Formats: sequence, structure tokens, C-alpha cells
Amino acid sequence: MSREPVATPEPAALGLVLALLVTAEGRVVDRSAVKGQLYVSPAEVVVLRPSRREALLDRTALAALLVSLLLVAVNLVQLRSPLVLTAAAALQAVYWLTRPVRLRHQVAQPLDAAGLAAARRDGRAAITVPASAIQELRPPAPRGKLARQPARLVLPDGAVELWLTEAAFAEVRRALGRG
Repeated sequence: MSREPVATPEPAALGLVLALLVTAEGRVVDRSAVKGQLYVSPAEVVVLRPSRREALLDRTALAALLVSLLLVAVNLVQLRSPLVLTAAAALQAVYWLTRPVRLRHQVAQPLDAAGLAAARRDGRAAITVPASAIQELRPPAPRGKLARQPARLVLPDGAVELWLTEAAFAEVRRALGRG
């Protein structure tokens, strides 16, 4: 009698989130805040940092935008040169023409278990929590409050806070097999 291997469910890609770790006392763990892709499976919750290429593109585009605004401000006050305005326009073009690519990086990027393991080997896993360590799932506070509260995955020694919509939290709960 041969046994077929049991298929493990692939991680659910839920898109870009802001996540951070907090201690049991509610203090944010230093350097734990990360903006990355959220992957949830019945075995674990993982937040992956952007790839080096994605991070470089984001930083370059933001720098181009800021420098272009600085050039325009300096040109208005002091230089009054069409060449400076042309350079500022070119830098603005870099920002706006890379925007579609940067927005695609925010959409959920499906990865199978092997792809997630490869990203982990590359050092992109910023937060990894085994599903067995999650004691409680607290949904985000309903909209309408002045300060929006994150969803919490309560752990024995603290929590992972995730800024999610109610629908995304329901997807996390489903992917973990808890409802």
C-alpha cells in the first residue's frame, strides 16, 4: 500500500500591509515595523520585505520627485532658468512613468511554498510567525473611529499588528483555518 504525499495548502497572498511587532506590555519592538507582502497559510504568517529591485525603484522615484520639487522652488525664488525647469520636468517624468510599476508591486503577488522559502533564504522575511503560536485573532476596529486600530495576532510574548481591512482580516482568519 503506497501513501500519496499530503498536499499542503499554498500560502494566501494578501497584498501589501504595514506590520509591526509589539511586546506583551504594548511597546513597539525596535526596528520591527515593515511594509511588505503578507502571506498566510495554516502553518505560518509571513511578511516579506520588497525585493532589492522594488525598494531601489521606490527610493529612486521618491528621490526624483523630491529633487524636482526642490528645483522648482529654487528656480522660482532665485534662478529663473528654463534649463532647471526642464530638469525638474524630467525628474517628475521619472516619478510618474514608474508609478504603474510601483503600484503593481503593491498588489498581492502569489508565491507557492517553494517561492516563499526562496524569499526567506534571500533574507526578505521580515516577520515570520508560526500559526501554532497565535493564541488569538483580534480584528481591526470598525471604521469611523478617529484613530484606526490594527488587527492583532496575539502571541504568548506580544503580538503582531497588521493594518488590514475587515475583508483582508477575514481572509487571514480563513487562511489560518480559524473560521
